[in-house]
Amino acid sequence: MRQFILLLALCALPLTGLAEKGQSIMFGDPDPVYSETVKQDPAKEKADYCNELRRQMDELKGKPQRRNAVVQRYQLECQQR
Repeated sequence: MRQFILLLALCALPLTGLAEKGQSIMFGDPDPVYSETVKQDPAKEKADYCNELRRQMDELKGKPQRRNAVVQRYQLECQQR
């Protein structure tokens, strides 16, 4: 009986190696600091956001309360003095 359990454990040992299919840390994802992704300029992002608010103001011409909320947001966020 003892030999049978030992034999069963030895047969299951190679199967446990197959369960760990993750990549090595050495070959994993690169450090995000060194990634070559192009990030958009913050000024460009703000300009795009303000353009989106202007577009929403034009779309909400028949809805004065919702349009007023967008106008106030535009004045606070895009017309800084």
